[in-house]
Amino acid sequence: MSYNASILLVYFRLLLTADMETRTSANVYLVDSYVPEILGVKLPSYRQTFGHFLHLHKVEKKPIRDVSRLTIRAVSAFWSKAGIPVKAEQHSIQKLETVFYEWKGLQKHKARTTEAHKNKEHEFISRLDDLFDIAHSDALNLITIPEDRQFLLLQREKGRPGAIGTIDRVNERKMQRAVERQNAEAMRRKRSEQDIEASTSQAILESSSDDSDEEKCGSGDEFEKNIEAGAAGIGLVRKKAKINVLTPGLLAALDRTKTTSRNATYVLAETAASLGHDADTLNISRSSVQRARTKFRKCASARLRSEFGAAVPLTVHWDGKLMDDLTTKEHVDRLPVLVSGLGVEQLLGVPKLPSGTGEVQAAAVVQCLNDWDIEDRVVALCFDTTASNTGRHQGACGLIEHKLQKDLLHTACRHHIMELIIGAAFDQMLGESTGPEITLFKRFQEQWQFIERDNFQPASSDLYTEDMVSRWRNDIVQFATEQLEIQQPRDDYREFLELSLIYLGSSPSRGIHFQAPGAVHRARWMSKVLYVIKIWMFRQQFKLTKREENGIREVAVFAVLVYLKAWITASLAVEAPLNDFQLMGQLLRYTHAKISAVTSKKLGLHLWYLSEELVALALFDSRVTADTKKLMLAAMDEPAPDHPPKRPRIDTSAFLNDSGLEQFCTANSKTIFNLLQLPTSFLTTDPSDWQDNEAYQEALKTVKGLAVVNDRAERGVALIQDFNKKLTKGEEELQFLLQVVSEHRRQFPDCSKFTLLANTSSASTD
Repeated sequence: MSYNASILLVYFRLLLTADMETRTSANVYLVDSYVPEILGVKLPSYRQTFGHFLHLHKVEKKPIRDVSRLTIRAVSAFWSKAGIPVKAEQHSIQKLETVFYEWKGLQKHKARTTEAHKNKEHEFISRLDDLFDIAHSDALNLITIPEDRQFLLLQREKGRPGAIGTIDRVNERKMQRAVERQNAEAMRRKRSEQDIEASTSQAILESSSDDSDEEKCGSGDEFEKNIEAGAAGIGLVRKKAKINVLTPGLLAALDRTKTTSRNATYVLAETAASLGHDADTLNISRSSVQRARTKFRKCASARLRSEFGAAVPLTVHWDGKLMDDLTTKEHVDRLPVLVSGLGVEQLLGVPKLPSGTGEVQAAAVVQCLNDWDIEDRVVALCFDTTASNTGRHQGACGLIEHKLQKDLLHTACRHHIMELIIGAAFDQMLGESTGPEITLFKRFQEQWQFIERDNFQPASSDLYTEDMVSRWRNDIVQFATEQLEIQQPRDDYREFLELSLIYLGSSPSRGIHFQAPGAVHRARWMSKVLYVIKIWMFRQQFKLTKREENGIREVAVFAVLVYLKAWITASLAVEAPLNDFQLMGQLLRYTHAKISAVTSKKLGLHLWYLSEELVALALFDSRVTADTKKLMLAAMDEPAPDHPPKRPRIDTSAFLNDSGLEQFCTANSKTIFNLLQLPTSFLTTDPSDWQDNEAYQEALKTVKGLAVVNDRAERGVALIQDFNKKLTKGEEELQFLLQVVSEHRRQFPDCSKFTLLANTSSASTD
């Protein structure tokens, strides 16, 4: 290579280096520049923290979760040097990622010149030089040195006055001695483990699926100690376990039944004895069981993630619940997050939240989706219709869409909507109460032991009631009888159907019987239905005021004639639009004016399934005539209006005229085909021929699998309530435990011998 060529090569290298440095220090939207390293003698600000986050993410191309963890650890080093306790790492990570998603949203619309957008940018910039506060919520009480406490207060002020001084030598020596003690203890434990390994062999649990290392769950390498009493100098003699009984199925069963490791040893020892085995040859010590469970849970969780690869459109479910923290006396928000699809249901996690706001919930949901790497497959959100979910600006639904940067179907929980309707009728006729329990129900519960169950009065015992139900009796009896032949998901659904038959003078297949009254809490909406029917049929044996008797009569009639069908069919996605359309018309025409007014008003606020997007579900409803479907398709070919609201407000005249579902369809109704990835070739054929069309049958199968009730999230809430603080106090371990139990419940929905044998034989075959 010539001299001139060498000079030219060096010149180009210098240009390339300068270009990279220029891009690294280039002007970053709102933040000015990236921060390769956090420096200084103050606690890091938003600008330093977020600038370092962007440097790691944009320049070094690291994934968001790794970037968040590295950034928070770099920031925490400053707080540790200042001697100030900080919150848990996952909470700080969540706070940092919230800032990132906010910045990302502003950047997406940075070309906007509206005053609202400019105000948001100004507000974001105004706090960049403030302290990025990750202090523990009780830091001021936990700090023992007054100077450190004053330093934290000053850093929280504008300008962050003060600086981190040199570390106190006395404290430094104390910390050094503490570290030395910890190291010595670690070495002692290591030598002890090595001694145990030298005298015992390792027992390994076989995987329930295959032989790969990550699919194996070990039971540990320590067995029971056999203490041989006698002369001095004789130490511990450890026996080698001959048989490993701690299989994955057994460990999962122990978790599901909430059996502690200590109690498990009693059960396993007696079971072994009853089967003729010598318990001394089995690895069933408490420590062995505990280590096996810990390893199995982690392996099972990893296996669930690796095997969750069904390429079907997914719906996200979530529901918050306030409950006790694992290790403190504080109350924390828990958020079960699940996904469902065609033949798929999976618990993603039950994260602990710093608060129950829509923004925090949205961040937690998106984080769970990112952890499982399934955000691209999510097409719908299923949620309870609370303000924290449905708020226009701070609702979790809108924020999740914003974070995922795509439109999603909003399938509001139809059970939750139905709860609001029966609640409105109940409050209208029996009055609202501020107490947590319904006094009338509590009185009836106390009186139940004195009531003669055979002496009840059906609807025919009252002329007014008989006149109301006579026209609908045969239809309701036929419906309830058919539904009872189908396995109901809950016992109270079956009880509602059976009580309705008894009320109408018919007899269920299991005979006439009455279950004891249950919960009286106001939040237990199903109790409103079950109690009012029972109270009315036993009204002669239970003292009621005239107002109470009239209210109970009207709510019972409404529950059986109107509410029963609406509730039992609420979970059917393809029937949702027509059901809501017919229910609204039925409520508007209902004979009792007050009930008609309050219930129609309540449903009018929740006509989600008559939105321009979801009304297209009716194309798959066999009850909708071919002529109506033709009119719907014709309306979909009209020019598209502006993007419709997720929750429409529809004038009541739309339910009283001669038009049908076609009046709610527009070109936007075709959106559902894109979101659910449905074939559309059948739309060009006559609707009367759709049943024989393969593309239609394929689309119908997907639509039937769409979730329109949020019962899965409620089961997730019940799951965390059952296992909170039961078997573990570790946050990560708790998540593994919940996934193990959820999977075991899916495999064994009941404890019948048929189910146990079928699933056990299937698992052994695998």
